[in-house]
Order: sequence, then structure tokens, then C-alpha cells
Amino acid sequence: MSEYLSEELALEILARLTIKDLARFRCVCKTWRDVINSRGFTERHRDVSPVKFVSFYDKGFYLLDMEDKHPVLETPRKLDFPLDHQSMIDESTCVLHCDGTLCVTLNNHTFLVWNPSSKRFKIVPNPGIYRDSNIIGFGYDPVSNDYKIVTFIDQVDSSTAHVFEFTTGSWRESVRIPCPDWYYRERIGTFLDQSLYWIAYRSNVDRFILCFNLSTNEYQKLSLPVYNQGVTCSWIGVTSQKLCITEYGPCEEIWISVMEKTGSWNKIASLSMSNLISIQDHICDYQVEFVSFTKRNDIVVTFIGYHHDNGEMEAEERVKKKVFLYKTGDNTFQQIRFCNSLAGFRFLNEYVESPVITDHIFI
Repeated sequence: MSEYLSEELALEILARLTIKDLARFRCVCKTWRDVINSRGFTERHRDVSPVKFVSFYDKGFYLLDMEDKHPVLETPRKLDFPLDHQSMIDESTCVLHCDGTLCVTLNNHTFLVWNPSSKRFKIVPNPGIYRDSNIIGFGYDPVSNDYKIVTFIDQVDSSTAHVFEFTTGSWRESVRIPCPDWYYRERIGTFLDQSLYWIAYRSNVDRFILCFNLSTNEYQKLSLPVYNQGVTCSWIGVTSQKLCITEYGPCEEIWISVMEKTGSWNKIASLSMSNLISIQDHICDYQVEFVSFTKRNDIVVTFIGYHHDNGEMEAEERVKKKVFLYKTGDNTFQQIRFCNSLAGFRFLNEYVESPVITDHIFI
């Protein structure tokens, strides 16, 4: 690539550039364009780029950088939502992410597929039957080289996967699950490699992971870690390109496990939350609302507390939120403070800008 730099070093430098810079450097020469457009390069760029978080606040979407060195976050960067956001999104909106592109559920039961970097977007209709409880997923199928939206439509005796393919611009029915006897607490599916994952519940002790393969359109059930103490809430995510389960137990503990290639679970952390809530805050019933990882494998934990009062307080005053960053390197917690109030603030999903060209999505 250069007579002065080795190819390996040049790639490492390119991988640390912004999306705007990479768009310019694609025009330098055919070699650079082919390198930047390659899947291997985009994966390297993803691995070294910081994770930011899409959040709903003040009737709009904001990006938060939780890896900032300062414990106080200034006003987060507001994203330029391409539609009339006041009528199209609210607190119930779901946001999914893949390769720098977001898939947003809208109040008119359609989907907005939107790349905040390129500012391109597309409205995708629903598959004809829509319920706010349907699970949804968004990911990339490397076999067909296509991005896909998946939703499971529940009926009386079955649950049927409907898949939207951007290459055809249409929905099609896929696998049918007969007589499902479980439910989901979280609609949003987690994407890893070429599959989507949701946690399904029959009860607090009878749970499993529903996995849907975007390439084969097949589903399977995967086991979850088993804890003797029982589990109050669970989240599924990705850390270091491994499937990750975060469990919140009844004793104010968080257990974090990753799935190894063998399919077994390996517990990597156990955190006590009891010392994070001060004595004066015990007038609120605090629960864990959101858990996720940064690129440094630090853990973001959001607590939401409901105030014990006699009903005279305003609705916003009854709800308190606290955000902590657990630094795995030195096993310490840092409370993240915001310059503005956290009232109405909600973490939605992780977001990593990507050099992947997804133009065919918006055709």
C-alpha cells in the first residue's frame, strides 16, 4: 500500500479513522477503496471503534460516549432524526443496530431503516399483521449478502417468522414454531455472526435462548446458565464477539457469563450492587434497567428507582435514575453524572459507526 509503511501498519492506521475520513480515502486509489470496502477491514474497524449508546431523551435520539474520561457527561449529541420525531417515536420505540445502520420501530407500525452517518433512510412496511409485543431482529446474512429484518407473528396455535429481505424489497413467511408455550420480556433480538437471539421464558426458572439463523431460516433453543440463587432479570448481548448473558439476582448481584465455542457458559464476573445505592436513596425501590458492555469490556449499569411517597409528588419526581460504569481492569465503580436531568432518559441500544457500504438497503 505504501513504500514507507507496511501493509499491516497502514491498515491499523486506517481502521482508527472516522467514517467521514474513510469516505474521503476511498477516493485515493483503487487499492485503498478495495481495502476499506472489504469485510475483514470493517470487522477490524468495528473492533477498535468505541461503542456509543443510542438513547431516547427529550423526544429525540441521542448518542452517548460512555468511554469518555470524564465522569460528567456534557449534553449528549442529538441525532438528526429524518422524520417528524414527535409523532413517530416515543418511550416505547425499539432500536436495533447492525453495521452502523439502525432499525427503528415507528408509531404507525412501520420500520425506519436509517444510517445516521450517511443520513440515508428507508421506510419498511410491516408484514401485514403487527402487534407491539412481537419480537423483532435486524442483522446481516453473509450467505445472501443481504440485511434482513425478522419478526415473529404469534397466533393461536403457532408463531411464524416473517423475514424482510432488502434485495427483494418484500416480506416472506419463514419457519413456523407450533404451539409455543413461552413469552419474551424483551422484544429486541441480539445479532451475532449470522444469527439473532432472544431470551424466552416459561417461568423465572424455566428459560432458554431462541436462536434464529438468518442464512438457513432455522431456529433452535439454547440453554442458559443455571444459578442456584434464581434470577430476577436477564439481558442478552455481545462482548468480545461472544454471546453474553447478564443476570440480576434477588440478592442485588449481577452475574455475567459468555458462551464459549463449545456451547458451554463461562462466568466471567459477579458484581454486588448493594453498595452502589446510598442510604438516603433507599426511599426508592431500585431495579436494574439496562446493562451493556463498552469496547474496553467495562460494564454500563442503569438503575431506575420509584419513590415511596403519599402521591403528592409529580410523576417525574417519583422516578430516579442512576448510571454506573464498572471498570473491569481495576474492579471499581464510577457513577456517571449528567449535566442535565435524567428524567425521561432511556438507554436503547449500542451503536458503532461502520465503513460498511449499505447503499443497497436504501434503493
